Amino acid sequence: MKPRTSALLLTSLLGLSQCIMPEAVAPVETLPDATQTGANTAGCRVDDLIWLPGYDYIDFMGARPISARWSKSPATGGHGLSLLLSKSIKGPQVHDRTHVSLFVPDITRPGTFVLDQAANPQFGSTNPAYGGFTFSRAFPNQQLLTGPGAPGRLVVTRLDTISRVVSGTFEFSARQATTGTSVRVTEGRFDCSF
Repeated sequence: MKPRTSALLLTSLLGLSQCIMPEAVAPVETLPDATQTGANTAGCRVDDLIWLPGYDYIDFMGARPISARWSKSPATGGHGLSLLLSKSIKGPQVHDRTHVSLFVPDITRPGTFVLDQAANPQFGSTNPAYGGFTFSRAFPNQQLLTGPGAPGRLVVTRLDTISRVVSGTFEFSARQATTGTSVRVTEGRFDCSF
């Protein structure tokens, strides 16, 4: 073979031998494990779609995507538990800019709480235990709540007031009172510090 022909052949073979890399595939979202270590994880399925809390920006005001609070309630004299899980992502997905909230007015140890009473979050600690799902895309927010026609269940598997860790699972239906809009929240789990 002539040197020029062999160089051309070698270049062609090298070009053909280059691997064609597949396009990058986005990682598949999965729910976090249901742990009890204070890992600050949470997630659920909303209408069969995986929903994970998170922010797509840095919040200088100190807001976090997973927030738990166990505090004394002046209304009941006991300690109430509030959980707020936020997905503040500005994207095209139906569940971007949404929040899951859970509230128990008086809790001192792990247990199961039925979410089937009418609640109004504006009344604070005087509410019964409830769950909520809020769409924050348009003003005003669209808040869907548990109640007699949209029940649910919150199971607190760990409430450690010394280590300040709360963990558990949840599932509920939530409905908006005036429009009838509803969501189904399943396979919920949280493990966070407070």
